[in-house]
Amino acid sequence: MDNTPALFFDAVGLAGVVFYITAYGALQGGFLRGNGYVYTTMNLIAAVLVLVSLTNNFNLSSALIQIMWIAISVFGLARYFILHHSTRLTPEEAAFARSKLPDIAKPLVRTFFLAGRWSNLPPGTVIATEGEELSALVYLLLGEAEVRHRGKNVGQLKSDMFVGELTCFDGGRATATVALTSPARVFRIASKDLVKLGQRTPELRAAIEQAIRRDTGLKLVAANTKLSSPTSWVEA
Repeated sequence: MDNTPALFFDAVGLAGVVFYITAYGALQGGFLRGNGYVYTTMNLIAAVLVLVSLTNNFNLSSALIQIMWIAISVFGLARYFILHHSTRLTPEEAAFARSKLPDIAKPLVRTFFLAGRWSNLPPGTVIATEGEELSALVYLLLGEAEVRHRGKNVGQLKSDMFVGELTCFDGGRATATVALTSPARVFRIASKDLVKLGQRTPELRAAIEQAIRRDTGLKLVAANTKLSSPTSWVEA
């Protein structure tokens, strides 16, 4: 008796299991987003493969589960598509998203901006004061700022950088004073609103934290370079 058809359907079913396990494992490992296209598509493929395998050895309960999984996945993909293409970001928001949150869907980026506000600030505005609580996260879209630690100029912030540190999430104190040296266009989101947003959307919080770490790394490199340069010793 030829077992080729049975082996084929078993292989299809096993492939579906692989898709299910891979998708869930990648989600738990942080490699995929639960509300993204890839995760949902992988679940859709898995359900289709398992359903196909059931045509050889039918089980009503398993078939109903796969059919519902397929329906939910199709609904989710349609919803993502509509939300993504109906969400419009301003040029400023789009520039921020490309630079700081390239992997975050536009609806989530929009949610971030709705929680804060844009403003134009004049030179001399102090955005953070050393030793004082960081009450907000500030993004410097355009402009420049001076960074001072213990009264010494240790660096300069330029366009497309965060003003603040990860402590803005927990109300920690600023390690330096930051004051604008030119007119600036900034976005500000209060720490309490940032925390609430992070609680509702952990994925967005993780992405923002990662972006802040990147900026902080660049600031530290610039500060160390400045402090170790011969001119800094002369000035000191």
